[in-house]
Amino acid sequence: GIRAEAHHSVAAPRILGMRALSFLFGPGAFGFGGDRHRQVSRDKRPSNLRRNTPTPQSSTSLCLGGRSPSPYFAPKPCFRRNTRVNQTHHKSVTATSSKMNAIVLNAPLMAQSLGGAFVLDMAIQFVGWAGSATMQTEKFYDLFGSLAFMSCAVTSFMSSPQAPRQGLITGMVCAWTARLGAFLVTRVFRDGGDSRFDAVKKIPGQFAVYWFMQGLWVWITALPCFLVNGLATQSALHAGDYVCLAVWLFGVVFETTADFQKYKFKKDPANKGKFIDVGLWSVSRHPNYFGEIAVWLGVCGVAMSSASVGVSLASVASPLFVTFLLTKVSGIPILEKSADERWGDEAKYAEYKKNTPCLVPRLPGMRKEL
Repeated sequence: GIRAEAHHSVAAPRILGMRALSFLFGPGAFGFGGDRHRQVSRDKRPSNLRRNTPTPQSSTSLCLGGRSPSPYFAPKPCFRRNTRVNQTHHKSVTATSSKMNAIVLNAPLMAQSLGGAFVLDMAIQFVGWAGSATMQTEKFYDLFGSLAFMSCAVTSFMSSPQAPRQGLITGMVCAWTARLGAFLVTRVFRDGGDSRFDAVKKIPGQFAVYWFMQGLWVWITALPCFLVNGLATQSALHAGDYVCLAVWLFGVVFETTADFQKYKFKKDPANKGKFIDVGLWSVSRHPNYFGEIAVWLGVCGVAMSSASVGVSLASVASPLFVTFLLTKVSGIPILEKSADERWGDEAKYAEYKKNTPCLVPRLPGMRKEL
C-alpha cells in the first residue's frame, strides 16, 4: 500500500503536467485529446470527404500511442481498378503455376522436366526389357524406344508453360520419332527379327544392357527438348528458329528418302545380295545417318535460340552424342565391317567405296576429300 501510494504521488504531477502542455500546444500534441479533436473536425466536414478520406497515422503514433495527423504517413487510397488488375495477375500466375506443377507438385520446373523424363524413360525401358526377356524376342526394341521418345517429350511439354518454342521443339521430336519408329518397327516385323540381338536376347542380364543403353540414348538425344520445356520464361520465336526448323526439315526429308530408296532397292528380287549404290546412296555410303545428324542439329539450334546460355551449352550434347554414336560406336563401324565381309572382294564395291564419301554427301563435280 505504501509503494502504490508513493507511485501515485510521483506519477500524478507528471500526468497533470503533460495535460497542461497538451492544452497549451494543442490537442494530440502529446497523445492526449487527439482522437476527440479529430472526431470533431471530421464530423464538421462535408459528407463526401467523411466517407472517402482515410484517417492519417504516423510511424511515431504506433510507438508512442499518439495519433499524429501528418499527411506524409497517410495510407494511399486503393482504387478498385488496380485491385482488379492485381486479381487478374494473381489468377494468371496461379494458373501458370498449376500448369507447370501438373506432373510433380511443387517441383522446380527444370528438375521436373529433366528428372521426370529420365525416370519415365528408364521405366519404359524396364517394362520393355522385362516383357522381351520373358518372350526372348527383340521385335519390341524399336517400338519401346519410339514410345520413350514421344512419351518423355509430351510429358515434359505438358508440365511446361507451353510457350511457342516449347510446342515447336516438342513437335519436331515427336514427328521425327513417329516417322523413324514406324519404319523400324515395320522393318523388324517384316524381316522377322534383328540379327544384332541373336547372341544376347536369351541372356536377360546382357539383354538388359542394350535396353538401358537405349534409354540413355533417348534421354541424351532428346535433351534439347527437355531443356527448353524446363524454362519458365524464354524469348519469342525469331528468324533463327525458322532457319533451324528448315535444317531439321531437310534432315527429315533426306533421311526418309534414303530409307525409302534402300527399302525399295532390297525389295526388288533382282538386287538380292547386292549393295545399294543408287539415289542418295551414290553420293554417300550412309545418307540416312547424315540426315539424322542434320535433324538433331536443327533441334539443337531451336534450343539455342531460347536466349538461355545454360540451355544453349547443354543442348550441344545432343548432336555431338548422335554423331559420335553413329560414326564411332553402333552405326557406321558395324555396317562398314559387315559390308567389307560381304563385298570386300568385289571390284565394283571397292570402286564404290573409293569414290563415295562415308557420311557427308558429295555433290556432282566435287572431289571426294571435300
